[in-house]
Amino acid sequence: MTEQPKYTAGFRDRLFDKDPFPLAIWYPASAPESSVRHMGVASNAARNAAFATDGPFPIVMFSHGSEGHRFNQFWLAEYLARRGYIVAAPQHEGDNYLDASDARQITIIERRPREMRLALDLLLDHDDIAEQIDHDRIYALGHSAGGATVLKLAGWDFDARAWQSYCTVNGETDKVICQHAPTDDHIDRLHQTYGGPVVSEYDPRISAIVAVTPAFGVAATDDGLADVKVPMLFVEADTDEILHDHVNAAHFRNLLRGRAKFIKVKGAGHYSFLPKCTPYIAENFSYLCRDFGQDRDTIHRTVEQVVHRFFEKVQSGEIQGR
Repeated sequence: MTEQPKYTAGFRDRLFDKDPFPLAIWYPASAPESSVRHMGVASNAARNAAFATDGPFPIVMFSHGSEGHRFNQFWLAEYLARRGYIVAAPQHEGDNYLDASDARQITIIERRPREMRLALDLLLDHDDIAEQIDHDRIYALGHSAGGATVLKLAGWDFDARAWQSYCTVNGETDKVICQHAPTDDHIDRLHQTYGGPVVSEYDPRISAIVAVTPAFGVAATDDGLADVKVPMLFVEADTDEILHDHVNAAHFRNLLRGRAKFIKVKGAGHYSFLPKCTPYIAENFSYLCRDFGQDRDTIHRTVEQVVHRFFEKVQSGEIQGR
């Protein structure tokens, strides 16, 4: 792995005159970086710089966690941009820090992957950016609900009936997942729309995915994962205080049975993959600042290296799907 980055991190926000949703990108540039702030967190990037001249570059479509925003993993986006990747992050409608009206509901399970596909469509049609994208190297990465989103793009048939059945038994002990579990009316609508309780949003352009502490494992079944053929990396927290391991990361691991790579980050909690906390966040949202034995910088450095190594091995052919 290259220790010294070849590029600087370019950064642009709200790319389109009429955004369907706010969308930010980070990308390889050669202009010098200067100070930027993402939701109050300081960093460095070359705002609105020109792309480096030796493209096209692989692109990573990023999906943030529930009630999050497009800057949730800017630290990872900058790291990848400095090493030759474009990272594009839409902010999901109805499931973000300003509007959480649909968070963790079946409507988001349907809408999120469509927004990711639309974001990719828009980028591939963008006058300035389209030519910078290597169409044969399109990847997706997501955290928590975003992890479920990118799994759906890879071909996971999300089984809402399995979600409902799990919550019928575990509703009181797993409120995060079961607070908005589908009702019989939801299941009936899915039958009318899709012909069954399964929600599928496969995008054949996605050739590898990274799922960081993915949510909604309760909706994963053998049949639902049978058609996922792309290389997959799962990044787990050593102590996930939000998602029950046995029905999320461990459940995916059992179902996939060697078809994906799993990495557990020591000392990490569910929110350790968010940016470092500012004093304001620490005072008002202290639960977002909790780690479990490692400082957040160390956790981030581990994830950066693991994710970059995975994408490099995918590109070299060392890691292949089935």
